[in-house]
Amino acid sequence: MAKKKAVRGKAKPSPIRSHLQGNLKKFQRDAEAVLSKARKQTARLGQDQQRALQQVVTEAKRLHGDFEKVVKQTSKDLESRSKRFLSTLQKEATKRLDPVLQQLVGRDAGVREEIQELSRRVQELEQLVKGHSHTETPAAVPEQPSLSPPEAPPPSTDE
Repeated sequence: MAKKKAVRGKAKPSPIRSHLQGNLKKFQRDAEAVLSKARKQTARLGQDQQRALQQVVTEAKRLHGDFEKVVKQTSKDLESRSKRFLSTLQKEATKRLDPVLQQLVGRDAGVREEIQELSRRVQELEQLVKGHSHTETPAAVPEQPSLSPPEAPPPSTDE
């Protein structure tokens, strides 16, 4: 058998190997292009997200302002309604109570005069009390005819 001589030096590349190397270089270029695109899209997504977030914040501020306006208007409306309700309630109470009061006062004409007399006496008593609270000696109060029987003097506590 014959032995083959090993040739040292530059070996001629095989077509499969060169085909694999070409494909590998093409794959590397494609991978770098995809990576570059991914970086650009990532940067663009970051900017898009920032814009979207800014739009959300702007919308939230606008909604906050709108909400405050609605709350103020609702508060004014409620206050206005309560005033109208109170006014209506007062008118209705007056409308219903006036005839009853007229009827009560009409039954006894002396009731009105008695009420006025009692009112005058209460005012005099208030003045008398005020006079006693400011000075040590009571001021002279003109005596008025009394409708009630005279009071008995208080019992003595000196024992």
